[in-house]
Amino acid sequence: MSGRTAPRGSIPGLLLAGGIGLWACASAAASGLGADQIEAARAAYQGLGSAAVEARPVAALPAGVEFQRIDVSDRMRSTSFGHTTTLLVPVPPADAGAAQQFWVEYGKSTNQPARLFGPFPIAAPR
Repeated sequence: MSGRTAPRGSIPGLLLAGGIGLWACASAAASGLGADQIEAARAAYQGLGSAAVEARPVAALPAGVEFQRIDVSDRMRSTSFGHTTTLLVPVPPADAGAAQQFWVEYGKSTNQPARLFGPFPIAAPR
């Protein structure tokens, strides 16, 4: 390192001092889904099958809702022909229960545009 530091009142200075950076990390961690909610959404998606997913196309996600993205893409040798598959699960407020539904996003592939499907229910964990 060069030994130089950013002024304490500047944005880089605050990030170096841990002010905004630590607050943003703690805020993001507190507002995310728990591991049990993520696994419940994955299990609900895996139980659907592609025909059930593709039978429910939607134009857009609900406005004003924060979503957590969960990558459930199939692992393959070449990503040039396949698409990414992402679950979009609404992050409920801290005082609310678990998320009740999710959407599925197929990313753009070589021969298809990006597509969105849903909503689909998340079964309560047993």
